[in-house]
Amino acid sequence: MVAHDTGNPGSTAASNVSYYEHSRNEMEASAHIFVDDKEIIECIPFLTATPEKAWHVRYNPPIDNQLYGCDANDAAGGVELCYGGSIDLPEAYKRYIWVLAYSCYKYGLDPAQHITGHYKLDPQQKVDPINAFNLLGKAFNEFVEDIINEYNNCLVADITPAMALDAGYANTIIQTWMVPAWGHADLKRLDAETIGDLDASTAWKQQADYIHLLANELRKASGQPEE
Repeated sequence: MVAHDTGNPGSTAASNVSYYEHSRNEMEASAHIFVDDKEIIECIPFLTATPEKAWHVRYNPPIDNQLYGCDANDAAGGVELCYGGSIDLPEAYKRYIWVLAYSCYKYGLDPAQHITGHYKLDPQQKVDPINAFNLLGKAFNEFVEDIINEYNNCLVADITPAMALDAGYANTIIQTWMVPAWGHADLKRLDAETIGDLDASTAWKQQADYIHLLANELRKASGQPEE
């Protein structure tokens, strides 16, 4: 992933996309995604459809090949941060971080290794996204850390709801089916003990204990203490 800023203070995501749409037959320049404080707009397919090439890094500098073994235009996503003018830059930056983190997630990239800046790939001509980062007081390594944190936080948020069980549902299952089943097994255990059938008594105790274990697993999954 290549991090850019527009280099055009005050221009919005929508205005940049409009510009590149109108100039697409006149120049080889574009980016996949533009981000401001209100919108994240995909200019060239990247996240919502099969990715297409966006002309966001010059071919002549060899640094992308030296670092990653490929041309950035052919293999990397380009995301542009809008800044300046009436744009709320901290808000735009939050969206920028999120879309880069999500891009890494979608394409199986390690944000610690696979995020670079345009200025690193073309140091003779480009300074982005440092234009915007200077206004934020952000160093590039801090920016990468922000992406890593967002990536990890989103993974936790993605996993946790799938593992959570509503306590009301858990208790309904326990009270409606498991408590009666446990009571039946325990009664059978007592009957077997009364007649001296130790094998049957042991088997029914194991059944009751297993039902108790399952009930406690439901309690744990729904955030409740074991009983």
